[in-house]
Amino acid sequence: AMANKAPAPTGAGAVPSQQPVMRKIPLDAAVVMNVLRSMGVDDWEPRVVNQLMEFVHRYTSEVLEESFVYCEHAERSEIKIDDVKLAILAKLQTQYTKPPTAEAMHDHAASLNRIPLPALTNRPGIHMPQDENLLSANYQFFPRGVEAYEIGEEGIRRNGGDDDVDAYGGRGSGDGGGDGGGGGGGRSGG
Repeated sequence: AMANKAPAPTGAGAVPSQQPVMRKIPLDAAVVMNVLRSMGVDDWEPRVVNQLMEFVHRYTSEVLEESFVYCEHAERSEIKIDDVKLAILAKLQTQYTKPPTAEAMHDHAASLNRIPLPALTNRPGIHMPQDENLLSANYQFFPRGVEAYEIGEEGIRRNGGDDDVDAYGGRGSGDGGGDGGGGGGGRSGG
């Protein structure tokens, strides 16, 4: 008892089918999609499913590897549920830590803020932090004693002559440093 249907139009007047396109997807991807839907997520990029599948695979692999270590330690050949539970607990304690409470963060901030900041010096120029207050290494790109090149309006020029152009387009002082501080960073006379 097949219903007679008119043939679907083709060409410019064709309307796309309203039936969903069936395609095969991995079972793991279907599970991830169902989890997303159960959490109220109705729309996502395809890469989201791939990323979550990768996370699930990595997490499961690491838990099973750890479980196998516990199994070997107990001199067994078969992984038991207690091995898996212990591996999950160890993973939770080492990789997934709870953030501190807002009260703990407030107390920590208050204890740090009790220490006064050092007084600023009233000197001209750019104020740079002392070495002990830097978050990373203090690099000198043009240290004294090393032949350096500077870029000016006319291109790259070697340090040294009175007619050199410093990195900011001004005339160099002829001492090789330009700013007298050895850093090559300030505007020299001119």
